Amino acid sequence: MERTNDHRQPPLGKIARLYYEHGLTHQEIADLCGLSRIKVTRLLAEARRVGIVEITVHSDDHLFVGLESALGRAYPLRQAWVGPTFEDEARAAHSLGAVAAECVSALLEDRATVAVGLSASAATIPRHLRPGAARDVNFVPLTGSGGGISRAASSHELALAFAAGAGGHAYHLPAPLLARTPQAAQVWREDPAVQETLERAVSADVLVAGIGGRTGLLVENLSASDLAATRGRGAVGDISGRFFDANGAAVPCEVDDRLIGLSLAQLRAVPVRIGVARGAAKLQALRVALSQGLINVLVTDSSTAEGLLAAAGADAPAGVPASAGASS
Repeated sequence: MERTNDHRQPPLGKIARLYYEHGLTHQEIADLCGLSRIKVTRLLAEARRVGIVEITVHSDDHLFVGLESALGRAYPLRQAWVGPTFEDEARAAHSLGAVAAECVSALLEDRATVAVGLSASAATIPRHLRPGAARDVNFVPLTGSGGGISRAASSHELALAFAAGAGGHAYHLPAPLLARTPQAAQVWREDPAVQETLERAVSADVLVAGIGGRTGLLVENLSASDLAATRGRGAVGDISGRFFDANGAAVPCEVDDRLIGLSLAQLRAVPVRIGVARGAAKLQALRVALSQGLINVLVTDSSTAEGLLAAAGADAPAGVPASAGASS
């Protein structure tokens, strides 16, 4: 047994190599390094969390085929991708990003243009992407970038992250998410560099965006008066900052006039529209977005899928657990 004279933690890479490359058991590593078996288990988990160890499963098997098929019958969808539900927020976000990355990779084609919407859900995807799904793919922001602290990258950083993960190219939209006034927004839209990027986004083959409902990046960053004004006009959700009502129609308001990005009609015109969202706070917005064709590919978790089926008056397939991997 290898003993040390101090209490420093052995390198994660050493523990990972002993286990994954040399096939030692947890107990053998513990004996070799003078650790407890539980400590070895925690170190191996940490090695995966920080990216020292990456595990790839070579399989196209879907996790919840019954739920995906039921969603396709209940709503006008091209495809649905469903992952497990977790009570722990970090695990839920990780799982949703992994399923969404699988979906995006499956739908990419060579030389495609992908328009990416700024959202916390979309920001979970790039770390799970791998180069090789398609060649010469271009990633374009759907909107300008917000200022201050955010739970997701800026639009530009998010496009860069997608390009880095998938091995493609990224474009920049040099404008704010929300201009100070509608007049200022018009000046931004007339800038040649902004126009060029927005034109690329308009001609995108694939759209990847979160769905805002009672929560969402834009909703949480609006002033109380702006939020009250949008909801007073019937807004139930948004896609990349564009609010829609219960009929899926655009909500005319000052926030809409100030936003730098594609209009709701332009978003709807993208052929493949992937919506990534989960949670009870998103159910109403998701139901409208699905039923009105604002998105035609859905990535969500099993609990949200069951809620959407219930809202459509459809039964979930038998044998689907309400939650997987619930935190203790």
